[in-house]
Amino acid sequence: MEDIVAVAVVKSPSMPVRDDIWSEDATATLIEAWGERYLGANRGNIRQQHWQELADAVNNRHGLNRTDIQCKNRIDTVKKKYKVEKARVSKSKSESEEAYVSTWPFFQTMDGLFGSKITKRSKKRQARAAVEEAEAPSVRKRKRKEEKYGEVATAIERLGEIYERVERKKQIGIIELEKQRMKFMQELECHKMKMLVESEIQIQKMRHAAAAAAGTTTAKRYSASAPTALSSFMTLLFSN
Repeated sequence: MEDIVAVAVVKSPSMPVRDDIWSEDATATLIEAWGERYLGANRGNIRQQHWQELADAVNNRHGLNRTDIQCKNRIDTVKKKYKVEKARVSKSKSESEEAYVSTWPFFQTMDGLFGSKITKRSKKRQARAAVEEAEAPSVRKRKRKEEKYGEVATAIERLGEIYERVERKKQIGIIELEKQRMKFMQELECHKMKMLVESEIQIQKMRHAAAAAAGTTTAKRYSASAPTALSSFMTLLFSN
């Protein structure tokens, strides 16, 4: 009996399908829906809720399961691709070579969204340059004069501010010097008065001592007249 050899057929596991692969149709749907909102936002950034709406539009039409993040990443990739293609087209025109025609299926759509924006900016710059060139020499000369006058006026104003600060400090210094002078004169007068009083007292003491040595009668007569002399001296001192 022949041996029956059982051959086990092992099926290789199927390769997982990437969920982030975009078909041309799905990309076209995404660009169309995104372009409407992009223009509605005046060619600015669209809101976060709009990205979810884009994902819903793609999923409903093509039966996919794309997220808002995947849609945003796909648009970023499309933008980069458009910039590369646009650069190739512009380079071929500037170098007078045979004009490069992009075969990328989304170039015309993206160029309609971005190309018109670039053209408008270029036209604005050209118009502004034309206006500047069209200005008469007299107008430019007047503007230069006005700028110079403005600089002179600013310099004069700053000089006036500096002068005011200097004068203010000078006045403050004069007031302080006058205060110090008054204080010094007062102290000098007090010191002079003190010296005169002390000198008179010493003189009176010396006279008392001399009178005591001369005799009791003379001392008594001198003691009686001493207050009158001291009083006369003080009156004369304070009257000056």
